[in-house]
Amino acid sequence: MTSLSRESARDRRAHVDLRHVDVDLDLSEGADVEIATFPVTSSLTLVTDRPGLTVDVDGEVLEVLVDGRAAEWVHEGQTLHVRAVPTSVETEVVVRARCRYSRTGEGLHRYVDPEDSRVYLYTQFEPADAHRAWPCLDQPDVKPTWTFHVLAPAGWEVLSNGATTHCEQVAPDLRRHHFGTTPPLSSYITAVVAGHYAVVDAGSWSGGATGDEADGGHLEIPLRLACRQALAPYMDVEDIIEVTRAGLDFFHTRYGITYPWGGYDQVFVPEYNLGAMENPGCVTFTEHHLGRDPLSHAQRQARANTILHEMSHMWFGDLAAPAWWDDLWLKESFADHQGTLAAATGTRYTGEWAAFALARKGWAYEQDLRSTTHPIVADIPDVEAATTNFDGITYAKGASVLKQLVAWVGEDVFFSAVRRYFRDHAHGVTRLSDLLHALAAVSDRDLEAWEQAWLHTTGPSVLRASWRVEEDGAVQDFLLHQECAAQQALVLRPHHLVVSTWRVEGATLRRTHRFEVDIDGACARIDPEGLLARPGAVGDLDMVLVNDEDLTYAITRLDPASTTIALSHIAACPDDLTRAVVWSALWNAVRDAELAPEDFIHAVASQGLGESQEAVLRRLLRCVGTCLDSYVLPERRQDLALAFAGACVKAARHAGGAADGAGRAWLEAFARTIAHMPADHVAACPVTAQLVEGTFDGAGVDAVTAWSARSGVAAHGLADEVRLAAWLGTSASGEDVVRHLCAMSARPDPDVRAAAWEAVTRADLSNEHLSATLEGLSRSTWKGSELVDLFLGEVLPFWRSHSIGMSLRFVAGAAPSDPDTCPPERLRRWLEDHQPLPDQLVRLLSEVADDLERVRSVRERGRP
Repeated sequence: MTSLSRESARDRRAHVDLRHVDVDLDLSEGADVEIATFPVTSSLTLVTDRPGLTVDVDGEVLEVLVDGRAAEWVHEGQTLHVRAVPTSVETEVVVRARCRYSRTGEGLHRYVDPEDSRVYLYTQFEPADAHRAWPCLDQPDVKPTWTFHVLAPAGWEVLSNGATTHCEQVAPDLRRHHFGTTPPLSSYITAVVAGHYAVVDAGSWSGGATGDEADGGHLEIPLRLACRQALAPYMDVEDIIEVTRAGLDFFHTRYGITYPWGGYDQVFVPEYNLGAMENPGCVTFTEHHLGRDPLSHAQRQARANTILHEMSHMWFGDLAAPAWWDDLWLKESFADHQGTLAAATGTRYTGEWAAFALARKGWAYEQDLRSTTHPIVADIPDVEAATTNFDGITYAKGASVLKQLVAWVGEDVFFSAVRRYFRDHAHGVTRLSDLLHALAAVSDRDLEAWEQAWLHTTGPSVLRASWRVEEDGAVQDFLLHQECAAQQALVLRPHHLVVSTWRVEGATLRRTHRFEVDIDGACARIDPEGLLARPGAVGDLDMVLVNDEDLTYAITRLDPASTTIALSHIAACPDDLTRAVVWSALWNAVRDAELAPEDFIHAVASQGLGESQEAVLRRLLRCVGTCLDSYVLPERRQDLALAFAGACVKAARHAGGAADGAGRAWLEAFARTIAHMPADHVAACPVTAQLVEGTFDGAGVDAVTAWSARSGVAAHGLADEVRLAAWLGTSASGEDVVRHLCAMSARPDPDVRAAAWEAVTRADLSNEHLSATLEGLSRSTWKGSELVDLFLGEVLPFWRSHSIGMSLRFVAGAAPSDPDTCPPERLRRWLEDHQPLPDQLVRLLSEVADDLERVRSVRERGRP
């Protein structure tokens, strides 16, 4: 794997002014999977001040012309060196090449639907894979205009960033699609989608930016949706377009700049590595956001967040683009924050901040507590480093810090700065200083100190409350304490937050007081006016919650009495966001070995019945899954799994069964638990017998639940190849083929495992087939360190011979997770013994070792 460095990118940008790229893409043979490459020609219009030019291209270079004449050139790896380019005048450099179709989700990906043999292509480039599809200068601060021409079979739909201007019928079975020239774009957000897609014309949105600082624009934006033909009946057009329209309303009232990209196509594609990608005018999403089974409320809510996240990128990241990946947060943190805000305040999915508080921020805390943590503004020396920085810090921590910034400076000030930022940098590239300059122009806060405390430091803040109770029940010295989990030095940050007190009243948990607190040191008073310094006030403090309303980024600690109330009464709290904050505190306590995982499991089993936010419930059930997979003592796992499985069945029936979102969530949790139950119980369990046949209490269950149960049964050796094939025969969809592959690989047979591992390491699997095979292997009932030995023997050769995307999937799916079979010391010793290693592999395996250490710490707490 080669990787463009920051310094090389800066040097090229300083000497080359790339003004326009014309791409002629020939996909006429794209339906023939025996043909692995496609012809492409890029014509680059530029001005350079030196005669040597480098162009990025991963493929076979056939010809290079400079102003129409054959040029001298050398192609080394993925870099084309063109010599004798005229200087200081506008020049056209034409590169003709053959590039390769991808099965890894990077570059131009090709998918053949096993259900109907239709073919689907799409591009995915972030951070720097555009040169795998067409020759270009593949770096974010180079923003030429682009024009695309695509030759494709006559029955195909073709989409790109620009609107289609016209199509030519060049042969009975071929058409050439011509697209309009785009505004300036970074290469990684250019896009082409082609194939047998079903395209839905969903009308248009009319309007423009509004408000005193708006640009005065007005336009009509055509709206289209596309997906595989097999999924077209399940597109859920009404909900997707409702969210899309709400988002366009929301952002146009706040950003001051009218949408600059023409049409708005949203395409749901197969085998996608990401949740979505913000290609202007041609946004791509994983098709997991669609479903043959009706999506639950939480699943539609997650899709809404993703839609709005990507729409925010049309401004944050596309219109104003980070100059290099150091400032990746300038688009991802903002889109994460703005997508959640837009969903919670502009759509029917008002519970999105609660989901953010528990799930999204949980991702951030996990990443930020590892030894590999980094500041929000990270040091990214090359593209490979950027690839592994699309993480919980860049997204969720950054978004949470922005939520704190909004609370600190005020929403009106924040959006005034945003409008100024877009006005000053539309169609340009930006750095952190540009955003801070816009904020400083409208805010009287000390932004320099805020920047240093929040953007250039690591680790979460840790906040807890303390107080003293007098004999008469008066509460004195009610204090908020701040520490920091950063390993390097103590970092005390400025926080504006809410501390609340709660009292149990019958079947209700009622908030008795709400205190707004500012803290920038080690300690601050919560109740400076002495509202609780009265006799009997301690009765208002059954539970004390720090960071109620989730305004800041911090791990919060519950005192022992509050923990007891939370574990037994949190379902009685009427506020969705408060419950999520409490659950977050409890989950962090489990991970930090301050709360027994068994207590958390019992709390979810009892209190989860009353959780009205399905997204929160699903996250809690995933946390229980982590407890059973990793945190509980192995000798207690089966008993806990059996008890929890029984609770799942009871809760599913209480929620209305498989037809209800919550009921489905509980059934999915049951299915995931099957692998941890004793094999004889699984074989005799009537609920398991129903689920593997796709039913529960006489009603059908969704395919995800059914196949999860089948994988669990297969992991115990209770489903052979014939039985699994029969289940697949009932629905041989592309999605079920992947699920079936997972179940096949889960069987605890040595020959099955050997064949699966051979497929992973030697076969040309697609990205999703690789992950499904590894998931099955990880579910299988292994004994000893056999899988660990296989992983450590293969990880370095795999990394060296595969793309970064496939390597990330391999590590995520095959790395050890049990310290009893792979102590963290073994992994760290392996890292020492195999130096030098690629920096990003060292980072990933160091994180695996950190996680093993955490699991061991939690388990040790539970040992007698």
